[in-house]
Amino acid sequence: MVLLECLLQLRSLRSLLLSNSNSLRDAVNTIFWLSCILGVLFLQFKRLVGVLLRLGRVQGRKFTQIAHHLWNICFYAASTVFLLLYQMLLIRPEVIRESGKYFPQYNNAIFANACDPAKLEIVTLVLVSFQVFESVVKLSNGDYSEAFSNVLYATLLMCCLSMRLENYSILLNLYIAVYFTFEEFFLLFACHVDRKRSIQLTCFVILKFCTWSYLFLNVLPFGFLIPTLYARSDLFMLKFCFWLWYCSCIWNSPLLKLLYHQIYHTHPKDCAGGDSAIQCILSNDWKGYRHFRNLEHAYYELKLHQSREKMHSSETGENVSMTAFQTIKCVVSLKRKLKRLRENREQLAKQQ
Repeated sequence: MVLLECLLQLRSLRSLLLSNSNSLRDAVNTIFWLSCILGVLFLQFKRLVGVLLRLGRVQGRKFTQIAHHLWNICFYAASTVFLLLYQMLLIRPEVIRESGKYFPQYNNAIFANACDPAKLEIVTLVLVSFQVFESVVKLSNGDYSEAFSNVLYATLLMCCLSMRLENYSILLNLYIAVYFTFEEFFLLFACHVDRKRSIQLTCFVILKFCTWSYLFLNVLPFGFLIPTLYARSDLFMLKFCFWLWYCSCIWNSPLLKLLYHQIYHTHPKDCAGGDSAIQCILSNDWKGYRHFRNLEHAYYELKLHQSREKMHSSETGENVSMTAFQTIKCVVSLKRKLKRLRENREQLAKQQ
């Protein structure tokens, strides 16, 4: 029965894609160009932040990291304000009241359809474009699991758009925007805290654990996951996309990062945080850390090779000098022997 239901849902999805091929193509084009615009804006924002940080005498290797955190804070804070206004002004109050209940029933208000699909489409395409931009940035930094999670979240938003689930999409984006605003603040402050001040870093990690646990272990399971599982059968793709994205968020959770650090980071050189689990959780500059670690390894290899060459050349020089000394000694002893032989011959000749 489950296999039959999956086949029926895939068939309905195929018919939906074929019927909306033009709109899907337009949406993909819009997402592409919006992502390019966001990339250009980020480069200009990064340049401006770099100028300000140079005036503040901040270390140059932190420019990109700080600029990225500030960029995310600005976007998520603006998204939070906009989505709050959208919810208060464009979504019916009775829908909002019913959406806040735990363990919603079969026909919950969270699955209410869009009153104005055009506005929902604009908001969704902007948010999806930002997720695509973030996935590209994280791929360039070597953070593949986070990039994959961004792609899954963008897919979930597009699924909500295709099903016109306005309240579902707006609420989910609102919670995610608030969470990432706080998380980026924590990461930004952690960049400026000295690694020796473990108390402040511990406070940041505790706050990160609390915010993540509240959202992903309280709000999302009871407000979205359980209602989605008990939703009607025509929302199969929503269930599938939400499950994939939620599992990726659990995989990238700070709890699993702590567990991974305790199991695999047995040496301080294995991790960007050294031997500290707190710094490992707060650190996300793995590409830069790997780069400097490879440079350090290459430097030590070069020094070792030079020391071996120097030892070999000194040993060779000592061997040459010893050989020359032995040769001179042999020549001198031969000359003495020849001199004695000549003297003996001369004495024998005089006696005769």
